[in-house]
Amino acid sequence: MSDPTSIRTPLRVAALIPAYQAAAHLGEVLLRLAALEPAPEVLVVDDGSRDATALVAEQHGARVLRFAGNRGKGAALAAGFDALLAERGVDAVVTLDADGQHPPEWVPKFVAAAEAGADLVLGARARTPDMPPSRRFANAFSSGWTSRLAGQRVSDSQCGYRLYRRAVLERTPRGHGRYEFETAIVVRAARLGFRLAEVEIPTVYGDAPSQIRAFRDVPRIVGVLMRLSLERTRPAASGAGGDA
Repeated sequence: MSDPTSIRTPLRVAALIPAYQAAAHLGEVLLRLAALEPAPEVLVVDDGSRDATALVAEQHGARVLRFAGNRGKGAALAAGFDALLAERGVDAVVTLDADGQHPPEWVPKFVAAAEAGADLVLGARARTPDMPPSRRFANAFSSGWTSRLAGQRVSDSQCGYRLYRRAVLERTPRGHGRYEFETAIVVRAARLGFRLAEVEIPTVYGDAPSQIRAFRDVPRIVGVLMRLSLERTRPAASGAGGDA
C-alpha cells in the first residue's frame, strides 16, 4: 500500500516490548536498543510481572505501562500500540521480545524494509535444530495456513519481531487475545492491501522459558485461523478493539 516512488523521509520508530517476568534479561535488551543510532523511544508493557521487570525498565530509561495482573501478550501489545499511536510523530512501531531472543541490532533492517515500501515487516526465524521439534511443526503448520489466508508469503507467523507502520495499526482490526493476536493482525492487514515483507533473523534460544503454553495457546491460534477463514465471507468490523 505504501508508494515506493514517493519522496521518503526517515521514519520515526518506537520500540514496544511486552514483558512478563523478564527482569533477568530485559536490561540487556534495553542497553542494546540504546546503542542503536538513532536509538528508538522504548515502551515496555509489564504484563502483570511479579518480579522486578518494571523496575529494570525504569532504571534503563524506558517508559513503562503496567498491568495489575497478567492479561496476555495480545493485550499488552494492544495497549502499547494505543499508547504510542497517541503520540504525534511516531511513524512505525517495532515489537520485540524481552527475553533476548530478538537481537535489537536487527532493528535497522526492519526500518530499511519499511522505507523500501513495506507496511508490515515480519521477522522470519530459520527452522533449525535449535528450535524444539514441536515448535518447528506448529510454526510450519500455522505459517502455511496464514500465508494462504493472507495471500502473501508468511514464513514465520509466530515471530513477534516485527515493524508495523502507523497506518497498519490505525486501520487493521486488532483484538486483544494472547499469542493469536499476532496471527490475526497479519492476515487482516494483508486483506486490506497492506504490503508484507520479511527480514531473516537469527534463531536465539537462551535460558528463558517460552511463555507459549501448548494446551492453552495452540488451540487459540488454531481457533483464530478458523475464524479468519470464515471472515472471507463475514468481514471483520474495521478499527481496533474486540477479540482476535
